[in-house]
Amino acid sequence: MFDSCQQPGSFSRSGGTETAYGSAENVPGLLDQLVPDSRAAVWDELWSCICHQMTVYPASFAALPRLTEIARSWAPADRMMILSLCGSIVAGARQPHGAGDVRTIHAAEIEELLRLTNETMRAAIDEDSFTYMLQAVHAFEDVPVWDEMLEKLVHGEYELENCPGCGVHLFVAIGADGYFATSGDYAIEDDPPKGELAPAVLSDLDQVARRMYDTAQILGQENLATRLLYLFGDATCPDCRTTFQVADQVIKQYS
Repeated sequence: MFDSCQQPGSFSRSGGTETAYGSAENVPGLLDQLVPDSRAAVWDELWSCICHQMTVYPASFAALPRLTEIARSWAPADRMMILSLCGSIVAGARQPHGAGDVRTIHAAEIEELLRLTNETMRAAIDEDSFTYMLQAVHAFEDVPVWDEMLEKLVHGEYELENCPGCGVHLFVAIGADGYFATSGDYAIEDDPPKGELAPAVLSDLDQVARRMYDTAQILGQENLATRLLYLFGDATCPDCRTTFQVADQVIKQYS
């Protein structure tokens, strides 16, 4: 069934042939159709099959050897989509997927994917692509939360279910719309209540945050570095005036 994708047994070693839609018999053909162009329809179909709404399946991990092989064959600037997919799959290793200890089974692929991602981050890529690659690095290095939630910086907003002080629903804007916390819908409201968002001091960053910041700075992503300081900085709730660290609340919500 999988001969067109890998040598016999490559999929079965991960323990199953399931995708979001049942049988994985179409996965090898989709892998064979992959091209660097992220607009190609095959990407939507493959993501939907093996990483549907960030949910993973046995076939997701069974596809990693072939995905790694393809990523290795492409130029660094062409790898963003495939490495993002691999990162999302590996980040899903903590989910109940029935594929066994996938980090051990696919240790060689994960190590190579990490190398390829670090190489890609040094290519001339835009800020959004760099953010996705930084998120993938966290997936391959098994850093929870930021292996899936760092990409919220691309959209410039983190939605928090509860203010730790009063429980109100909050939006934290980090980017094009400014830097603030609000309990209103600033996308449609003219003047929603806003609380201050203050950037972190470098000396206060934990090891993970400091490494992200330093990586962005060293590789010329100064705007992302600035946004990271706000992500790890302090927000003030506009309703109760409680001050809290944004990243702490993101980690609490998504852990």
